[in-house]
Amino acid sequence: MAGEDLLEKLYARLLGVGSPVALEAAASDLLATRSIPLASRVLERLLSDDGRFRVAGGLVSAIPPRDPFEGKKLHEIGFAVLDFETNGLAPGERAIEVGLVVWNGGREADAYETLLDPGTPLSPFVQRLTGIRPEELSGKPAFGAVWPEVARRLEGRVLVAHNLPFDRRILRREVSLLGRDLHVGRTGLCTVRLSRRLFPAEESHALDAAAGRFGLEFSARHRALDDARVTARLLQRLLDEAASRYGVATWDDLGRLLTQVPARRSPRACRRRRTAP
Repeated sequence: MAGEDLLEKLYARLLGVGSPVALEAAASDLLATRSIPLASRVLERLLSDDGRFRVAGGLVSAIPPRDPFEGKKLHEIGFAVLDFETNGLAPGERAIEVGLVVWNGGREADAYETLLDPGTPLSPFVQRLTGIRPEELSGKPAFGAVWPEVARRLEGRVLVAHNLPFDRRILRREVSLLGRDLHVGRTGLCTVRLSRRLFPAEESHALDAAAGRFGLEFSARHRALDDARVTARLLQRLLDEAASRYGVATWDDLGRLLTQVPARRSPRACRRRRTAP
């Protein structure tokens, strides 16, 4: 693997970890040599010429890239609203359906959905919740086959989900099983978090409750594309609410709104994704 490819791999890994790692451990992992001291010196030399890294005290960390959406008006930003249905089996939950809506300028610009064959059984709970049966997944594509379509829609857009940590975790797992690092969707927005910030007195911020506050209706609840579409419309209503109440007009304004005053957190709203949002 060429030096540039090694550094790309290391940078993506460090961003994913979010904390420094030992230089020796990184060198041992990346460079095929039995001499760890030699590998560490070689890697440190490579890193010294690359402004994306910081090396200090035997640790290497990634300097996060500048937010590509900094200073942008919200109506100029493209959002990729993602929803997964999963097999409901732990550990190592797998995606069985993906729905993705591209939301530009307050409207749906593109949509994508497909069932996926996870190569695993489905929990009875998921079958009851979604109506998806194991036989429906037979012959459907594996995630790797549809990843280019998903990645193309995520590229250059803010990743949005209702309970973003859940959907991002599933996305990262599926991509990692392909032997790749997640290079898109690094900037994200959680509509649960935004709902909590704007409606702190509300007991529930599950998708049904949050959508119901704005009269948004489902056509196929707990199916990936319909949930993604409702989340996209909810996103727009929440952004409109933030604009009217707090004058939020830019990505920076939204970031300040989300961090200035902690939202009151409802225990019920934090339940596992399969039973709440």
